[in-house]
Amino acid sequence: MKTVLIVTRTFGKYSSEPIDLLKNNGFDLRWSDSLDPDILKNVDAIILGTGKLSGDIIQNSSLKIIARNGVGVDNVDLKTATQMGIPVTITVNANTISVAELTMGLIFVLSRKIVAVHNELYERKRFSSSIGVELFGKILGIIGFGAIGKETAKRALCLGMKVLAYDPFVDKQTMAQYSVECVDMETLLKTSDFVSLHLPLNQSTRKLIGKKEFEMMKKTAFLINTSRGGIVDEVALVEALRQNQIAGAALDAFEIEPLPEDSVLYNCPNLILTPHIGAHTYEAIYKMNMMAAQSVVDFFNKKLPKHIANGEVAEKLLKQGFSQ
Repeated sequence: MKTVLIVTRTFGKYSSEPIDLLKNNGFDLRWSDSLDPDILKNVDAIILGTGKLSGDIIQNSSLKIIARNGVGVDNVDLKTATQMGIPVTITVNANTISVAELTMGLIFVLSRKIVAVHNELYERKRFSSSIGVELFGKILGIIGFGAIGKETAKRALCLGMKVLAYDPFVDKQTMAQYSVECVDMETLLKTSDFVSLHLPLNQSTRKLIGKKEFEMMKKTAFLINTSRGGIVDEVALVEALRQNQIAGAALDAFEIEPLPEDSVLYNCPNLILTPHIGAHTYEAIYKMNMMAAQSVVDFFNKKLPKHIANGEVAEKLLKQGFSQ
């Protein structure tokens, strides 16, 4: 009997279907709150949340497949997994709608100062004279025009916003199909009223938004990050907010998670923090759970799992007789 280690707190929490899918296909399930190297020496597969799976841990494990319960692979040593022939699967588009909706929610919260006026009324029992801005006619700049960027653009356009986008991997014709204007990043930063980040974390995107970028933005502009924390230079963001270089920001992801108690982000003016809840809807969790479980089932049935992040391994599996 093959053993699957579950290292994500949401797997099977709201529906038993993903658990049943694995059990009905003959898998023994084990749960863990941490990536214990000793446990990983005795399991065949892992369904992984946000925990970091290092190269050393992978090399000393008995893993045959790594199924990410999400879309990012920055917490997995992909190079080592590829060298060892271990497929790393992701749950493409499972959380797309949920993250796009949270992004729009944060834009509303920032534009109308909802958290600040709530706190004023709830804690001090006092009406605030705070003034917000309408979204109609404002410019939303989207950095990263993948699935989530596209869904965010659709919603912004419905509100009467103009949408600009920067993505070196997406051509202007594709953006035009979504009624979005393709621009370079400098133009986007200088022009947008709201800047929203929707891109993966890698060496080229780490601290992509820092001191220089904040200096380019309008003093009335807002930054929203619902992708990965390392994309934003958090120290530079705090300085930009304290110096009123931008009007505000909302972050759902952080360089270190959970956010440390001594983080510079606490007690920062005009900053909204949410605890990486972009994919935390019943619908997104269900889809992620089912897709991750199905990847494990397919793999051990000699069927190529969908959405393998390390394509080289997918090619090797096909040569080994895996069916598509």
